[in-house]
Amino acid sequence: MSVVFIIVLIVFSPLFNFVYISVHGNFQISSEEILERAGLTDSGNFFLFAPNRAEKDIMQNPYIDQVVFTRTFPDTLEIRVIERFLSGFIEHVDGMFLYVDEFGRVIEVRSYKSEELPIITGLRFSSFHLGELLPVNNPDAFNAVVVYAQLLNRHGLVDRISQLDVSDPNNIRLRIYSIEVYLGDTRNAHEKISILDGILDVWYPAPYTPGFLDLREPGRDHIFRILR
Repeated sequence: MSVVFIIVLIVFSPLFNFVYISVHGNFQISSEEILERAGLTDSGNFFLFAPNRAEKDIMQNPYIDQVVFTRTFPDTLEIRVIERFLSGFIEHVDGMFLYVDEFGRVIEVRSYKSEELPIITGLRFSSFHLGELLPVNNPDAFNAVVVYAQLLNRHGLVDRISQLDVSDPNNIRLRIYSIEVYLGDTRNAHEKISILDGILDVWYPAPYTPGFLDLREPGRDHIFRILR
């Protein structure tokens, strides 16, 4: 019996088929879809599994940011993924909405608005590609979206904001129901959102309660007023 034949027998032996496959870190994408994209719906083989090809296929889903495979000899495979999370949506033509992550990457196109995400207004663009950063004509406004979207995510405030308006990058505004929040530009953005987080931690505006919150100068006393 030749050495090559023995190696082939070993490689294709069912003893080295994956028996234990686990998927971790996925919240929006099902484990079944990840396994299907990785070609593991019918188990798999320790030696024949191609991580690079599987990673490429899984990464075709725009929600997936990173994927790491860990094989443990002889029959265990762990798949750990890091997902991208939606930070807002942008109204497009024909009643469609582009859903973007905190870096301004287009993750999904839907025909409806989400009540749990802010609508982003003020970006100018003529085209887009799913899974790629939105190519805008006003990069300062795009940068403002990225800065504030990341901070709103970090503070867990995305689902409390109804609108992020970057039409004027020097006069950025948030809307929480009928409350306008004036942020100015992106300077001291972290401090501004921290102040907003602290306010919303103890008080949350009721719907249809008009007013404004001025955070343009966070080092000074911020002005908050309910309009009657």
